[in-house]
Amino acid sequence: MEKRTNLNLASCTDFIYIFYVQVEANRRSRTAEREAHTSAMRSKDLSTLLESYKHKLKCALDNNKNLLDAYEELQSRYDDQEKKMNELSPIPFIGRVREKGQKGAPSWPLFVWEMMLEHLVNGTPPSAVNANIRSIVERVSPGTIIKELPSIWTIRRARTVLLVVVQALASYRLAKANKWGQINSDETERRQINFQDLVISIEEDELFK
Repeated sequence: MEKRTNLNLASCTDFIYIFYVQVEANRRSRTAEREAHTSAMRSKDLSTLLESYKHKLKCALDNNKNLLDAYEELQSRYDDQEKKMNELSPIPFIGRVREKGQKGAPSWPLFVWEMMLEHLVNGTPPSAVNANIRSIVERVSPGTIIKELPSIWTIRRARTVLLVVVQALASYRLAKANKWGQINSDETERRQINFQDLVISIEEDELFK
């Protein structure tokens, strides 16, 4: 009786062990299947994401190529326009020059004096004339090379030249007028020094008013 009981206990133990092994095997199998399925889904997602990135990269490369082509075209057009501007520029450079056949130090050409006088007539301070000339030349004639600009001393000396020009023009107008309307004088004073100003009213033709 005891022997049979021991056999039954051994059989039950073996059965329980076998059952446990099968349950554990099934559990591990299901775990492995889930992990495999998860890995497959992740791999699929990564493949889809990779394809999306490849497509975006291809679109970006195509767009970049189009932009490079457009840039090259614009650069070519810009170079052509710049070449035409250089060819059409009436003033190749700004700087002091020496006339052919003359000796001595180089001098400023007449158009530089004209620009200085125009700025001074409009009330530009001598210290700002150079900056204005540079800005105008760079905008109007970008092909002109600015080698040198007048110094402040030269610009201040141009005020004396401007005074002579104004006096010459005033004398010309007075000499050309058919009739002087009136002549007045006053006692203008500057720093306790009296100046005798002469104000002349003239009659001119309509063309010269």
